[in-house]
Amino acid sequence: MILAGFEHRPGVHCGSTALADALRVHGLDLSEPMAFGLGAGLGFYYLVSDALSPTHLFCGRTLRLEETACEVLGAPARMRTEEDPARAWDAVREALHRGVAPIVSTDIAELPYWQTRTPFGGHRVVVAGYDDARGVALLADVMRPELEEVSLEVLARARTSIAPPFPLPGHPWLEVDVPPALRPVEDAVRDALRRQARDFLLDVDGIAGISALERFAAELPEWPSRAADEADRSWCFRYAYQVIEKRGTGGGNFRGLYARFLEEAEGRVPGLARLGLSGRMRALATAWTRLSAELKAISELRGGGVPPAARALARALARDERRYHEDVAALVR
Repeated sequence: MILAGFEHRPGVHCGSTALADALRVHGLDLSEPMAFGLGAGLGFYYLVSDALSPTHLFCGRTLRLEETACEVLGAPARMRTEEDPARAWDAVREALHRGVAPIVSTDIAELPYWQTRTPFGGHRVVVAGYDDARGVALLADVMRPELEEVSLEVLARARTSIAPPFPLPGHPWLEVDVPPALRPVEDAVRDALRRQARDFLLDVDGIAGISALERFAAELPEWPSRAADEADRSWCFRYAYQVIEKRGTGGGNFRGLYARFLEEAEGRVPGLARLGLSGRMRALATAWTRLSAELKAISELRGGGVPPAARALARALARDERRYHEDVAALVR
């Protein structure tokens, strides 16, 4: 049995929980909200396709959370890929022998302990160890209080999936190390805040960032007419409710988790509390939770359009999130 030496602490969010676990191996103890915030973890991806199930879906976190957090902390990190499944596993084993706890990308539908048939690609877990004699790997996963044991065959299948919202070919995994001296937390927080605002405002293609959120708000009234059938229509709205409140977000489409980061950062960075960012983010999280309740209610009704309350909430969220990130970009130096 080979086991990485770290303490797994369950949390609510796959990316920040995995990153915090991987850094703890090297003696760096970050809270889950701090790991999420340093990774500029807020995002918005919006996808519409008849090839998807549901045909309309979105996700509220960013793809590069772990890499960004390592960059702002000054922690060496390397994202690696390997097309051959056997060589990909051998590389993860070698990292464990070097004292590194690799973060791997998986599809939760292929991990039996999640007990779901709904694909969700890009879910990141830490490989904590393995037992060659028994052919199993030990995974540290979000919200799981103990390490989860899965067969190497199951893990290989989970790593092969390229399901949305984050289809990642090449069996990617991240190896994180920590240098003798890290960047001061105050500097890292300011850098992370600037990156968060920049990245959220940067994309203009309607797929990621504020442009995607504005597109979602504009197209939400059309969802019933665009969905292929009644079952898909209901699933579109129920899945939207789930990704806001249930699927490892901590509630409020990750905005509640980010507000906790801001609250912690305000206690460590002089002058940050005066900007009032945590309160504004709490308000955004509350608004997302209200929208999720509207979407859940729609999913339980047969036919009909999107009520005015849901439309207004979506438009207000797009407006208020743009204002928040524009203000951060102007205020944080």
